[in-house]
Amino acid sequence: MIDNNHASGPASGYIEPKPKGTEGVSATGETKKPISTSFEDWWDSDASKAIQKESQESLERAVGKYYMLPDKDKYDMVQAICHIMCKAEKEGTSHRGLQDALGIYPEGFWIFELMTVHNALWSYYHDERQKQELKDNLDALEKFTENKRDH
Repeated sequence: MIDNNHASGPASGYIEPKPKGTEGVSATGETKKPISTSFEDWWDSDASKAIQKESQESLERAVGKYYMLPDKDKYDMVQAICHIMCKAEKEGTSHRGLQDALGIYPEGFWIFELMTVHNALWSYYHDERQKQELKDNLDALEKFTENKRDH
């Protein structure tokens, strides 16, 4: 049990109760907004709209550059990116690790589809590892039971 000698704060384990009606008020007296409301406000802000616009322009520029490549270069780029991504994900990398492997960290954070691809590949390789672990465990169990019968 926590000994409360009227010390205050998380280290003491005692947090002074707030008066009723002040649950959404900060220590400076400002009204706090729920995180979801704050995020919605930011999402609707001019700064957010500017980031979204820049991201869309960047995507369109990148796709345009890709389609301007000669066919051989497109093939090489796709082959390289697929190999780098699959190798990193097979090794169990994080989203940031994938960006590092591709050589695009931290700017790669703004490539929204990269998280989608990372999650899909992570799930695939996670499932593959689980299947392999199950197979290895079943093989070990079979060996163990065969050795028991032989003795």
